Amino acid sequence: MENYHNKERRLSNTIKPAEMGLEEWQVALRRQQAQRERFIISELGVSFSPGEYQVRNPKSRSQYKVVYRGAYSPWNYCSCPDFRTSGLGTCKHVEGVKLWLQVEGKAVHNEEPAYTSIYMDYRGERCIRIRFGEAHRRELAAIAKDYFDQANVLRPEAYAIFDSFLEKARSIDPAFRCYPDALEEVISQREHLQRTALAENTYTDEALDNLLSAKLYPYQKEGVRFAFKAGKAIIADEMGLGKTVQAICCAEIYLREKMAESVLIVCPNSLKYQWRSEIEKWTARKEVLIVEGYASRRIELYKAPVPYKIVSYQSLANDIKALGRLSADLLIMDEVQRLKNWNTQLAWAVRRIDAHYNVLLSGTPLENNLDELVSIVQLADPYCLSPLYRFRYDHIITEPETGKAIGYKNLNDIRVRLKDTLIRRTKQSVQLQLPKRTDQFLLIPMTPEQSSRHEELRSVAARLVSKWARTHSLSEDERRRLLLLLSQMRMLADSTFILDQDTENRHDVKVGEVMNILEDALSGGTGKVVIFSEWERMARLVASELDARSIPYEFLHGGVPAKEREELVRRFTDDPAMRIFLSTDTGSTGLNLQVASILINMDLPWNPAILEQRIGRIYRIGQEMPVQILNLVSKDSIEESMIDRLRFKHSMFEGALDGGDDTIFLSEDRFKGFMESLVPALSRGEKNEEQGAKDMNPEDNPAAQSQPSVTPSLAPDAGISSFLTSLRDILRSPEKTRQLAEAITQILNET
Repeated sequence: MENYHNKERRLSNTIKPAEMGLEEWQVALRRQQAQRERFIISELGVSFSPGEYQVRNPKSRSQYKVVYRGAYSPWNYCSCPDFRTSGLGTCKHVEGVKLWLQVEGKAVHNEEPAYTSIYMDYRGERCIRIRFGEAHRRELAAIAKDYFDQANVLRPEAYAIFDSFLEKARSIDPAFRCYPDALEEVISQREHLQRTALAENTYTDEALDNLLSAKLYPYQKEGVRFAFKAGKAIIADEMGLGKTVQAICCAEIYLREKMAESVLIVCPNSLKYQWRSEIEKWTARKEVLIVEGYASRRIELYKAPVPYKIVSYQSLANDIKALGRLSADLLIMDEVQRLKNWNTQLAWAVRRIDAHYNVLLSGTPLENNLDELVSIVQLADPYCLSPLYRFRYDHIITEPETGKAIGYKNLNDIRVRLKDTLIRRTKQSVQLQLPKRTDQFLLIPMTPEQSSRHEELRSVAARLVSKWARTHSLSEDERRRLLLLLSQMRMLADSTFILDQDTENRHDVKVGEVMNILEDALSGGTGKVVIFSEWERMARLVASELDARSIPYEFLHGGVPAKEREELVRRFTDDPAMRIFLSTDTGSTGLNLQVASILINMDLPWNPAILEQRIGRIYRIGQEMPVQILNLVSKDSIEESMIDRLRFKHSMFEGALDGGDDTIFLSEDRFKGFMESLVPALSRGEKNEEQGAKDMNPEDNPAAQSQPSVTPSLAPDAGISSFLTSLRDILRSPEKTRQLAEAITQILNET
């Protein structure tokens, strides 16, 4: 469409011109995009369908139907998703047809058709409307008044009897039309009424208790009914509250009511066998098929006449490329936050599954930013948070000059908009009687060699950040270099071995600290411990120390085949002698490890959601012991600087989903984006010991305030850093200091 280009100024996709309204800017952006595209446009048929066009995009291979009856006509239409969700009454395809007509010198068919039609109105709040043509206008208007209001909008009570109107209208005028999207909406609303009646009248609490072999908690029954009523829903309960059993119970309702014959479960590869085990355990069904093996074998397995099929995300993405599309009556997607980036091949593949119903599961639907939440919610309801530009305008605070996000606002409003699509409960909100959980950050000193090498990397990274602060620009190579430097700094905060694999000149303190903690934990009782590290090499260092001491353990990492992972978890759960479970983040989702009561995080992830996913492996339904979470943080490293960023992300999550702060900024100077958050992270940070202690105290950590603080053992073998941390905590409290003085006095007197 090079002929369509003009000399208009280039508009920014992120910065709204001050003189433009929000909708005006968005329309102009779509017009600008149409000028850049190379659409192939053709008329569908001037005699039969004047004003209707086919628009093909050779680059994306997409094809849409466009109806264009003049600028700003309420009858303009496009079958693309953007037209349906933007509320603008236009899209790049409509704008493309408009430009094409101008360049080709073709007339605009702006006359209204003579026939009457039922159509979906996507401008503003979606609704079904009737447009009266001249043919048989009086007769059709006479019967329509019982179904449509004065604004020509279909009345809510008319959905149930809409068939009778169609029959009457077609008998009056054979040319009368009801467009497919309007009919789909009518059917959808009627099915919703049917499911609501079933959920409330048939699937009572008693009926749900008899549906599975597991006894559901009241909040789980609420979740099952919520998802079934919605048809397409997100269960976003906090980790450990039993989302899997809710999804399986919902699937059993669909299967029992003959509303579904096939259930497709998509999950991480590590969870395939756990899903099969839990379906067999709770439903007594043995017809559970795992779709795996060679590509040709998987293609055949999709056709198998069994109610449950389970496939990994990666296999699904590969199979969609070969098949084009997949269909399922009910689609269940576990750990759906993997689809937070809308433009990935995986997200593309999932959008090509034709499912009548779906249940999406995620304990962390919001990890880094609000756009991720939108991407996930669109899988269940593309209209819930639409239009996207309006959502961003209402909830994201941007810097006027750059358009960069610096904070979030009106977060509690998002929960209201999600009330019919997403259900989320926390352990606190359902008053689940889980044991006490205590969280603690332990400051671990680095060796001189670690500190020296960490400082070298910090200096190089700081120069790149300084350049960005001056120019707001880095080349692609510089960006990759910066990310590599940050990862290397985090690795060094654990051990020099992760970078150089030099066992003879290895420098670290964390491994020794973990062994001290384990020695204390294993010295008495039968408690079990889970240890997480993002880096497999770090986990292997711990494994080698355990081997040297002949201490048994289980080790889960990316190289463990999916078939063996279920057995690995079973041994840890059932064998009293197996008291240590060592894992990379491969095991941070889906695993049930509540037999353990201590969790050690050897390093901090960038994302607090990943941290909570790890913790959720032991702090979940079935946990009967007090839980202790120990986060090892290397002092004066990038890890220590990450804590404030983790707090900010936790606050954003709470505001949008859990009723926390309504407006969030990273600090008083406002959130400057990822790059600007690196400025304090890469500075030397000359803060005094008192302030540093306050920052690391769990009682002052907003992300852990709901959990009581813990004082570690003062036993000599607990590790010097643990001892000093405990002593610092005691001396900060006048009451604890008094108790310590009295204890020392008593010991001296007895001596």
